[in-house]
Parts: sequence; structure tokens; C-alpha cells
Amino acid sequence: MLKQLAKAVFPETVLGAAREWRAREKRYWSWGSATRAAGAEYAEGDLTAFRVARSRQIVGNEESFAKPSDELLLAFDAPCGRFVDFGGSAGEMCAVLQRRFVAWSFAVVETKAMADAAQSIRPSISYSDQLPTAFDVFYSSGTLQYLADPYPLWRDALARTERYAFLARNAFSEQKTFSVQSSRLFDNGAGPIPEGFSDTVIRYPHRTVSERRLIKTAREAGFELVKRVADQNGGLIKGARNMYGADLLFKRR
Repeated sequence: MLKQLAKAVFPETVLGAAREWRAREKRYWSWGSATRAAGAEYAEGDLTAFRVARSRQIVGNEESFAKPSDELLLAFDAPCGRFVDFGGSAGEMCAVLQRRFVAWSFAVVETKAMADAAQSIRPSISYSDQLPTAFDVFYSSGTLQYLADPYPLWRDALARTERYAFLARNAFSEQKTFSVQSSRLFDNGAGPIPEGFSDTVIRYPHRTVSERRLIKTAREAGFELVKRVADQNGGLIKGARNMYGADLLFKRR
């Protein structure tokens, strides 16, 4: 009854802000409980459709919205190679790099829905929901913290990586924490807002990742940490406590 009354009295913007505040403060015991708390508002299909529609409008102008860092460019120290962007959305970063490194091949690993939808936007980039067998550079930006268990993926990716692995926009903490992250739909992706969408609240599960464990796994897989950029906080959530960001570049020994 109280929820129905609140919906009748307060505008959606106020209710959305209240949901964001509650989600920011609350922590959960497990990934499963955070996923259940996100519930129907997860709306993964709506988010995918919006990101694809928005990305379609910036084809050929991706440089205005996606900028590779100097640390990422260090991985392109060969005339040709194979680059994989894990969690690369509709391939905006790959499009930027492809124009700069024309002899390289580029692949995006995403959800099946995103991979299927994005292929028609940038056909020169390959899309899949599975990692390729082997590649020279593994790149992932702001993605590991949205996986139920990122460590097996990291280990598997390193086994397939022949030269460099770069992790950007991380949410690090040695204290395992599960939460629900909230954002406005229109804050996702880059480019002009496409028509036909409402700016609703999107909620999805989020977790922290152990930097120490990632580095240890990389060393065991034959990699060394050659560059660490501290205070890169793009992967953090609002109101984050005991959480920090850093970008990590690894090179196979």
C-alpha cells in the first residue's frame, strides 16, 4: 500500500533517486542475492537495445567518444596481431583502434544479444559470446566487476593471450562485496540519445574484485605487471566504500 501511494504522489525522478540511494548503501551476502535484489529492474534487454541504437549513430565518429589510453597503446608494439575486447559493447573502442592499426584484427566478446545486434553496425569487427582460441592482446574495461565469478574467466583469458593483457576501469577491494548498482538508462553508452526510449532506472548486480588475486594469477600464468596506473576509478559505483580503481597492463614473459 505504501509503495502504491508513493508512486501516486512522487514523480519517477524522485522515486528513482531514492532507489539509487538505497542500492548504493546496501550490501548483499552473495552474487545471487544481489541479482535477486536487482530483480525485474535489471532490464538487460532494454539496456542492450539502447546501447546498440545509440552506438549506431556514431559510426565513423567513434574517436569523439572512445579514446585508447597510452597504456593500452603500449600493447600495439608489433606490426600486426589479434586484439580482443572482452565486454566491448558494440565495438566502439575496436573501431577507433582498427583505423589506427589497420593490419590488426579485432574481436568483441559480449553477451549473445549484444554480439548479434552489433555485428551489422561494424561488420569489419568480429563479435561472439565466446573467447577466441588465441589472441595477442586481451583487453577488458569495466567488465570484471559485473561477472558472478571473474577469476576463472581471467585465468582462461590469460591462457589464450600470447602477449599483453590490459584491465581498465576496475572496482578493486580485498574485501569481497556484492551490491546492486543503479544508473539512468541515458547514462549508458555514448553518442546522441536515440528516439523511442524512456530514461528509466537500470539496476544490476555488481561485485568487487581482488587486485592481489588478479596479479597472482597473472604471474602464475607467465605474465609480469609492467604498468599500473593508480586511481583510475571509472569502474566504481556511487557511494563506494573500501573500493578503489587502478588500470593494470601485463606482458607475457
